Amino acid sequence: MAVYPILPRARTEALGIDTSYYFAGRPDKPAIVLLHGMSTSADSFRELMYQQADSYYLIAPDIPGVGYRENTDPYTMPHLIEWLASFVHNQNLSPIQLLGHSFGGTLAAGYSLAYPEDVADLLLLAPALLVANTYPLWLRQVGKSLRLVDAGVAASRLWLERQIKVPFYDPDLLDESVWERRRIDYSLSRASAGAMNAVAFFDIREQLSEISQRTAIIWGRQDPVVTPKHADVLVDKIPVAEKHVVDKCGHVPMIEQEEEVGSIIRGFLQ
Repeated sequence: MAVYPILPRARTEALGIDTSYYFAGRPDKPAIVLLHGMSTSADSFRELMYQQADSYYLIAPDIPGVGYRENTDPYTMPHLIEWLASFVHNQNLSPIQLLGHSFGGTLAAGYSLAYPEDVADLLLLAPALLVANTYPLWLRQVGKSLRLVDAGVAASRLWLERQIKVPFYDPDLLDESVWERRRIDYSLSRASAGAMNAVAFFDIREQLSEISQRTAIIWGRQDPVVTPKHADVLVDKIPVAEKHVVDKCGHVPMIEQEEEVGSIIRGFLQ
């Protein structure tokens, strides 16, 4: 895999919260806002942002409580939706293409329902949208040896080295730089427990039929975190949705299969 340098990072204020975000591409291009998963940061989109920067203006904020930005209280999905609305409007980005991964996929879907006029198209990468009704099982699956506290991730070095590789289909194929980035993300994660609770109490299954945007659902066939079977349910519930299943891929498709995922995104948006 190609190894890319860190992207430019800027700061702003959204809903009174100090917000850090990465950006790539030209502001006169169509805007894609990217929302990362739990216990990671916006840097998880580094490969994808370099890949798409010739055609789009890509902005990836650190969600509150992770990365280089402040935490927030209450840590609920409705509160995060209002934070995102403030960020999008302050940056004069609307309308946007909105892409969310895992936890960020739940936030993206919730935002699309709350602010449909702001979102032109929706892309969901292994979204945690259906875990609310199976939360105890999902919690055990995500956190078999997860020792999370609100102040951050408390873990031994051995535990951390194992945990950062769990979501991937074949970790041996990835460059060591990926693991160094994920170590940093885990060390900066202060809201993992809050994110789990936010997902658990945000059940929008009955509202999915109200999503009006064209939607692409992308999933790794070997995802060990959120079952790919959820993709079929989402395609049935969301009126204008298409499914893409990526082989030899776990829970982080934009890193593990960056070329194929990038091609799917380009085809969908064009």
